[in-house]
Amino acid sequence: MKNIPYIIAEAGVNHNGSLENAIKLVDKAYESGADCIKFQAFSADELVIKKEPQYEMLSKLELSEEDFEQMMLCSKNRRLEFLATPFSVKWVEILYELGVAGFKISSGSINSLNLLEAVAKTNLPVILSTGMSNMVDVSIAVRILRNNGCGDLSLLHCVSLYPTPIDKANLFAMHVLKKEFNVSVGFSDHTTDVNIGALAVAAGASILEKHFTLDKNMEGPDHKASLSPEELGEYIKFARLSSIICGEETKMILLEEKETKKVAQSSLVAKRFIKKGEEIFKDMLAEKRPSTGISPMDIDKVIGKITIKDIGIDEALKYEYFLE
Repeated sequence: MKNIPYIIAEAGVNHNGSLENAIKLVDKAYESGADCIKFQAFSADELVIKKEPQYEMLSKLELSEEDFEQMMLCSKNRRLEFLATPFSVKWVEILYELGVAGFKISSGSINSLNLLEAVAKTNLPVILSTGMSNMVDVSIAVRILRNNGCGDLSLLHCVSLYPTPIDKANLFAMHVLKKEFNVSVGFSDHTTDVNIGALAVAAGASILEKHFTLDKNMEGPDHKASLSPEELGEYIKFARLSSIICGEETKMILLEEKETKKVAQSSLVAKRFIKKGEEIFKDMLAEKRPSTGISPMDIDKVIGKITIKDIGIDEALKYEYFLE
């Protein structure tokens, strides 16, 4: 990952089974400023039993291996990294052969042993979403991934509600994941608020995943919980700004602060005229701006010293004014 936050534009199945729409989503992700575009790779026959209502819906949202090859080429031309969420071992193998940059494992697959093992054995970077899971569930999945060769793992806090109410976002869950597993963490964001990504960055997210669509009014399962391309651009802008504002986990004097420090902080100064050869006592000194002499914090280093020059009223004290 080059940028922090690393922003994944989640196209998911919002192409509605159309390669043309998928290519348009790649273009819009690029225009929005995302780092990466991600799609979901599955075959309905492998994913769900036929008698379930979602079978018919999902069968209309499939893309072929040839489609993914075209989408990846388009992404490469746009200098967008390409990730995919496989839902079967077969698709892990297909995507690996096509040259994906890494794999994303959905919250719904966190208990899929075969899939976890297959993804880990590719040795590619893995991002695991943790919606609908507790720490035991996450621990088991992380152990499986690491035991099978996954050396580059990131975890996304996720709330699997579509859309997610903002009072359910619980962004501080990222702190628990980072502390427990010592990995990069982020937020798979299913809210519809363009500001939540910025808040997630402030809460510690180094990765953001956000669903977007060409048109919220299109038919399909995820469109209404997704952002428009314009909203995605705003989302990314605010997230990047938040990263700049939050800065780094350091506390130091900025170069730009040094002049302010000189003006705003104080020095020890002579309260009265002090003659050469006098011993310094506390009642002879005051604290006054600017900070051009000895700090008031070091007054004990001055008390009892003998002057080697005259010191005028309000003159800032310096160590060279005293006998060693």
